[in-house]
Amino acid sequence: KDANGLWLAGPIGDDIDGGRVQLKIPERQSTVVWAYFEPVAAGTLMTVQVPHVFPFENVQVMDGPSKIFASANAKTTPGGGLATIVSAKRADQALNVRLRFTPDGGQAQLLDAYLRFKHVFLFDPVAKRKYPLVKDSDGDFQAQPIEVKGDGGSLIYDWRKTTLVSLTFQAPPDSVQRVDLLLPQFLPIEGLAVEGLGGAAAGGIAAAGKTLGLEGALKELNAAVTATEIKIDLAADVLFDFDKADLKKEAAPTLQNLATVLKANPGAKVTIEGHTDGRGADDYNQKLSEARAASVKQWLVSNAQVNGADIATRGWGKAKPVAPNAKPDGSDDPDGRAKNRRVEIAVRTGA
Repeated sequence: KDANGLWLAGPIGDDIDGGRVQLKIPERQSTVVWAYFEPVAAGTLMTVQVPHVFPFENVQVMDGPSKIFASANAKTTPGGGLATIVSAKRADQALNVRLRFTPDGGQAQLLDAYLRFKHVFLFDPVAKRKYPLVKDSDGDFQAQPIEVKGDGGSLIYDWRKTTLVSLTFQAPPDSVQRVDLLLPQFLPIEGLAVEGLGGAAAGGIAAAGKTLGLEGALKELNAAVTATEIKIDLAADVLFDFDKADLKKEAAPTLQNLATVLKANPGAKVTIEGHTDGRGADDYNQKLSEARAASVKQWLVSNAQVNGADIATRGWGKAKPVAPNAKPDGSDDPDGRAKNRRVEIAVRTGA
C-alpha cells in the first residue's frame, strides 16, 4: 500500500478497502489483473492466491522486467487495446508523458471504458514512491483529453480509433532515471526511461511494505492523539540492536508509519527524544540516547523526505524512566528496563 492506503494494483474500480474492482469479463474474452508485492529473490518458487480461483503454485520469480510486460517496446496489451509510449520528458518539476492508444487484435470490448486519471501514477520501484498527476487550480488533473468532468477527470476509451494522450506528473528527482507507468486496465509499463532534468528534490507518495494511510499508521504506532499533539512511543528494541545507535532493517515499517504521520501534518513542530535504561554510566547513556534520536531523524529525512528543519532531537539518557529498572527486592527487572529503552516522538499539531 501507499501512504494513502491504496494498493499498487490494477484495474481499480473504486478506492474502497484500498482499491477494488468487480470483474465482468465478456464471454471468450479475458482481462489482466496485476499487483505489486514486496521483492523476493529471483528463482524463488511462490504460490499466488487469487480470490475465487485455485492457487497458482510453483510460480518462479523472475529477475528484472518480465517478458510479458514488453518493457523494451514500452507497450502493454490487456486485450482490445495497445498503449505505446511516445515520450517521457522531465522539466520544471514536472514530467510530461505522451501516449498513443490504438486498437489491437480487433477486440472492441474492455473491462472498463474509463481511464480515471486519479488512478494513473508513475512508480519508482527502487525508492518505493509513486508520483500522481498534477492538478490545476480547478481541481482537474493536467491530462488530455478529459471527456468526463468530476473526480479530477476521466477519458472514455474508444478502441475503434487512435487516441493521443498527454499526462503531466509530479516529477521524481533527477537521480531517478527509470520509472514504471501504472495505467488502469493495463499491465504496468516497466522501466520507462526519463529524459531531461528539473525534477523536484522530494515528493511523491511513499509506498513501502506495510505502509498504511494516516488512520492505519496511527493505530499501528499506538499513538496518543489530542487536539494539539500526537505522542508516539517506540520501543528501542524494535529500532536498534542492543547497545547500538544504528537502525535495524526491521525498523523500516515502523519508521515508514511514523513518516506517514509527519507528512500528514506538514509544518508541525516535531521533537524526537531518546531514552535508555538504568544500566551503565550516565555519560555513556546520555550519548547513546542522543545518537538514537538523531538516527531516527536522519532516516526520516533521507528515506521519507520529511523536512528536517521541523524536527528537533534530544537525549535524556537514563534520567526519565517510565518503569522501575529493578524489582523491590533489588534484583534486575528486565521488563522494566525494556520499557525505559525507548524513543518518544511529539508532534505539535495545534497552538
